[in-house]
Amino acid sequence: MKKFLIAMALIAAATHPAAAQVEGQVHAHTAAQVEVKVKHSLASTAKVSGDSAFALARAHADNGEVSSATLESKDGRLVYVVNVLNQSKRASTVVIDAMSGRVLEAEQHGGLASTVMHAKENKKLKDAKSDSAAKNP
Repeated sequence: MKKFLIAMALIAAATHPAAAQVEGQVHAHTAAQVEVKVKHSLASTAKVSGDSAFALARAHADNGEVSSATLESKDGRLVYVVNVLNQSKRASTVVIDAMSGRVLEAEQHGGLASTVMHAKENKKLKDAKSDSAAKNP
């Protein structure tokens, strides 16, 4: 099942250009948005959309819910760093190459760090959902 989800996300990434970028954010189809931490000219070169990065991250994190994400430069690569709240009440961080869609890192946090991160990311997600609902009544 994971291979199917990854394949579908890669197909979507290959057939759709990067999502529209407005004022430093890439808007995805969820309440969470991608905060762009690189220059617009660099961000516009991303071949993987925010939606595709979210799908890839979810496939590597127990199909949880994306709570936040950034598009940034890391070790000379343009990457999405996606935080996911797992159904098991744990938090995961998935790093995805914005040019190829390849998952570079996938870490499920455990212990106290996971509990703290889950609470923090859950608040971000709730805030994003309420902001989204206020903008689209």
